[in-house]
Amino acid sequence: MANTLLLIISGLVLLITGLRLLQSGLLVISGKGLKSAFRSTSGSPVRASLSGLIASALTQSSTAVSVMTIALTHSRILNLEQAVAVILGANVGTTLTVQFLAVNPGLLALPLFAAGIALSCSPLKTLGKITAGIGAVFLGLDFLNRAVMPLQHEPWFTAGLAYAGGNHLLAVGGATLLTAFLHSSSAATGIVIALYDRNAISLDAAFALVLGNNIGTCFTALIASLTSCAAGRRVALAHLLINVIGAAVCLPFVHPFSTLVAATAADPGRQVANAHTIYNIASSVMFFPFCGPFARLLNRLVPGNLTQTSRNQNFSPQRHRVHREQKYND
Repeated sequence: MANTLLLIISGLVLLITGLRLLQSGLLVISGKGLKSAFRSTSGSPVRASLSGLIASALTQSSTAVSVMTIALTHSRILNLEQAVAVILGANVGTTLTVQFLAVNPGLLALPLFAAGIALSCSPLKTLGKITAGIGAVFLGLDFLNRAVMPLQHEPWFTAGLAYAGGNHLLAVGGATLLTAFLHSSSAATGIVIALYDRNAISLDAAFALVLGNNIGTCFTALIASLTSCAAGRRVALAHLLINVIGAAVCLPFVHPFSTLVAATAADPGRQVANAHTIYNIASSVMFFPFCGPFARLLNRLVPGNLTQTSRNQNFSPQRHRVHREQKYND
């Protein structure tokens, strides 16, 4: 049991560290592109959602994009409707990370990690960081896969998973707490992939856990919004409500959805990744036509100074610049 616990802890540490290395390396490379993507959000919600998708794909983190969106809304660079659209796009962009996690690490983990460490000591530091991150992610997934094997013979473990598999609401709640604790829905989904890959849980239970992972990832943004103004808190609440409502709508249809997803791939890990992708795309498409009404609802749910709210929603960087010039001329 001690060896299993050590494997789980080591796997989680490697997985989370690898994701952080990968994200930071990609952020260095995509820094200018990320700024350009957010500048384009001054247009329609469609452009804002595309910016969120691009930013999330480049950073491999919807949480990072959500936190940045809170800051941009707080600074009146984005209005609330644009911020909601950015979050919807980010939810789609982050599916690339889960698709990456579904890749079978095989024998590539250690060579990639070693190559990344070597490159980190050369002028190609950023490439080394990305390569080491990929290697660490693969190694962490391999450790988690090994840890699940002996647990499958433990009565308490199998009984707990069986109960969670029969109670999807409990599975969603447990996954929400785990993701909030790990501060990474990708890491939590990596655990789900490992469990399903070893037949420890059904695809129905895996999808319910994925729904909970999506909700749990909102807590980092909620914490970040505590120091923000009302506009920033509305963005964090929007992120939470989108994922909670999406999960509530999908929960009664877990089994039909799982049957559909099972037909998309033969590999268990890819099935979980495809469930995550299809759900997030469907959820974002469902919410997108209601960005405006949803923004108005958020204004009522999180009241703030009316003048400030109006400024936030009608702020234009060009108008602000002209106003400042007029002020100085006066």
